[in-house]
Formats: sequence, structure tokens, C-alpha cells
Amino acid sequence: MTPSAATAARDGQTSLALRLTKHLAPSSSAGAGAARENVAFSPLSVHAALALVAAGARGATRAQLLAFLGAPSAASLAMFGRRLADLVLADRSASGGPRVLFGCGVWADASHGALAEEFRDVAANSYKSEATAVDFTKVKGTDNLIDSIISPTDITAVTDLILANAVYFKGEWLEPFDSLSTQKDTFHRLDGSCVEAMFMWNLEWLKVSCTDGFKVLKLPYKQGHSRGAKASQDACDTEYSMFVFLPDERDGLATMVDVITATPSYLYSVLEKTQTRPVWIMLPKFEINFTWNGLKSDLIKLGLSLPFSPEAADLRGMYEDDSGRPTFLTKVAQRAIVKVNEKGTEAAAATMLLRGGGGPPPDMVEFVADHPFTFFIMEERSGVIVFAGHNTTGHDPTFMWNMPKAGMDQVRTAEQKHGTEAAAVTVRLRGGGGPPPDMVEFVADHPFTFFIMEERSGVIVFAGHVLDPTVLSGCLAGCVLNFWSAEY
Repeated sequence: MTPSAATAARDGQTSLALRLTKHLAPSSSAGAGAARENVAFSPLSVHAALALVAAGARGATRAQLLAFLGAPSAASLAMFGRRLADLVLADRSASGGPRVLFGCGVWADASHGALAEEFRDVAANSYKSEATAVDFTKVKGTDNLIDSIISPTDITAVTDLILANAVYFKGEWLEPFDSLSTQKDTFHRLDGSCVEAMFMWNLEWLKVSCTDGFKVLKLPYKQGHSRGAKASQDACDTEYSMFVFLPDERDGLATMVDVITATPSYLYSVLEKTQTRPVWIMLPKFEINFTWNGLKSDLIKLGLSLPFSPEAADLRGMYEDDSGRPTFLTKVAQRAIVKVNEKGTEAAAATMLLRGGGGPPPDMVEFVADHPFTFFIMEERSGVIVFAGHNTTGHDPTFMWNMPKAGMDQVRTAEQKHGTEAAAVTVRLRGGGGPPPDMVEFVADHPFTFFIMEERSGVIVFAGHVLDPTVLSGCLAGCVLNFWSAEY
């Protein structure tokens, strides 16, 4: 895959992530009736599902899918999918890095037809998908791989295909927070009301950017390395981080999202401007449990219509049916969970706090996320956004989702934090006169946005909006697609 093709495919995934992030953000005209539902989803999961559909589409349907995904060809999409599976979604937990799991499955009803051989090969080779023919009439209502994520009511007499995927991410902060510093404080919702939430505190050297109207904070995860590579940062072939986007104004989430989702190039330019500075962080614990049942209608609103049309959908490259009935996409749904809490080791954070021991610190930043914010979880080397979300509230329960065995067992994301005693002592001094002069303060006490990104690829794996950290609305994500045939 040429560098230009890789960049185009990466930008297509990022563009989709940003369009979905904007679409799910609260409207700036919501006023007093502003939504309080937090949002978390996996752009990577949606992109992978649609890319697999594109591999089996033909004619105008394929052309529309490729345009929607920003890909020059189905071949480039398949190569990008293979790169994601081999690099971005590689598990690094054995070497101390993030736990990353991805599973994808395609099931065809053997009583109606069969999966096309070429499509089955692409699914297996590019997306490492399980592609199987089964009898839907015999699995309905039973405890099996399909039924574990598909409701029995989703399978009807005309259901031909089911496609599902799941991505799981669990990472530990490179510079953890200290649970002893976690305490209640006030979070300001979009509608002007307030709620008491549990906030994590830290004073740490981190990459941060103060842009006109908002701040961006990079919270890196511990990275792992490939088997056989030396355990050093240079040996890491993935680089996961969470980016928290915090508007300066407590009701400024919608305006900020409009700006940061304009183009992929603008997003990457903002991330490149982050500089290492001492940052005073106040970030709420939160867990988001978000089921996106309206994903089909949202995709249609954003311009993807042909795969859902009984009259116009052309998916002949995916499914072979001798009856001649047209096959089309009838349902797309996703479920995502993002959980940010405090876990980690004391020793890990002790070393970093010694970095500033050679004279007065440079300008510090206060990052106080006491109002709604947006987040992305990104693999930075690829640039892929894996998860995204908006936090407008704040909460802390647990959720597990039974997924198919093909790598889709558990879909859930945990961002973990813990720090040293020295860090906790410094943070607890905050009430005695405020932060040191020229320090950047990142106080996330109002709604914000986040991305979880693999930075080397630039892929956004997760994204979301935090509107209220006290509301369970946590990163596990799965995407389910149903295909029906129509009788005429």
C-alpha cells in the first residue's frame, strides 16, 4: 500500500469519525433542554463494518460506499483493513501495553443461499472475519454465537445475512492518577444545572494545547511491543492516547465540536501543536454505556442510502442467492462502553514527577474538566480513532457484553489511573491558594469531547461526548448489520 493510498484511507476513516462525532453532539440551539445523555462509539467499528459491505457491493452501491468512506477503491479499503488488523488492533498486553481485541463475523443463512467465495476470502484475509453459513431457523432463540449479540426478533424468514464486529480496549495511563486524590466536586451541565461528581486530580508534565476557545490534553497509555522486539519505546509499533477536548465556556461543547470536526487535517494540526508543559488536571471519573439503535437512520441522513434500498441495493458480490431476490441492508446498530476510573501502580508515576526538578517550570496549564467535554481514543502512529464520545454527565458502574467467540468475547474499555504519594500531596494543596503562576489548568468541570487514538496510524478507535459524568449512559463496542431479501 503506497503512502498516499494509506493516508487517503486513514483520512477517510478519520473523516467518518468526525462526521459521526459531530452528528452525535448536542445542538448549540438545545438551550435549557440540552441533552444529558453521554455518547461513546467506535468509529473504527462502524468503518470496518461498512468497509466489509463495500467489499461485497457492486455498481452504484459500491461507488456510494467508497465515497462515503473516503476510499479510492475497494482494494485500498481491504489493504487498510489488513493494516488495522495487523498493527492498530494488535494486542500488546503481554508486554505491558494496552489490551486490544477485535472480532468480526459474517453469517449467511444456508437455507437461502451462500456467501460468495471472493467475499469470504476478503473477509478472512483483510478483516480476519469469521465467515460461516448456518441455518437461521435452528439458531433462533438459542444460546449460540449469533444469538449472544442478536435479538431473536432480529432474525426473520427473509433474513439472509448478519454481520457483526466488536472491538475491546483496556489501557493503563502512562502517568496514572492517585486514587487518594479523587474527591467530589461540582460538574456543570449544558443546561446550567450542576451535579456532584467524583473528580481525579493530578499535577503532571503532559502534552497540552491551548487553542482559541478550547484546550486539548493528551493522556498517553502505557505502550507494549511486538513479540521478539526489545521492551523499549522505540520497539513500540503502536501508540495509544486519549485526547480530551475541553471548551473554555461551560456551554461551548457544540461550538467546539463544529470547529474540531471540520476536516481531518485540522484535527491533526491541533494535535501536532500540543507541547509538554506542567498541567493541573481535574477530570471526572465516568462510564458511558451507549446503544446506538438509530445508526441506520443516521447513516442515511449523512448520505449513505443505497445499501438500505430494496430497489437499488446491489450486494451481489457478498451473497449468492439463486432465487434472484434482492439483498439489502436492514439494520445497523452499535453498543459502546467507555469507563474511566482509578487503577494502576504507585511506582509508575513517582519517576515522572521528578522531571521538573531543575529550576522553575515553564508555563503551566490547568485542565479542569468540570463541564461537558469530548474525547477520542486514538492509535497515534496510524491516526486511527478507535473510540469517541461526549461526556455531559458522569457515572461509574460496570457492564459486560457477551460477544461471539471469534475474538468478540468482551467489549469494554477501561482507562486506568493511579499516581504517587508525592503527586497526591501536590494536588491536595490546590485549595490553599490555587495553582502555581503560569500553569495550564485543565478543569473538566463541564461537558467535553474525547478521542482514543492510535497515533502512529492516526486512527480514531473510540470517540465520545461527556455531558454528565454521574449518568450511566463506559471501551467495548460492537456493530451489528442485518441483511434481508425482499419478495416481489
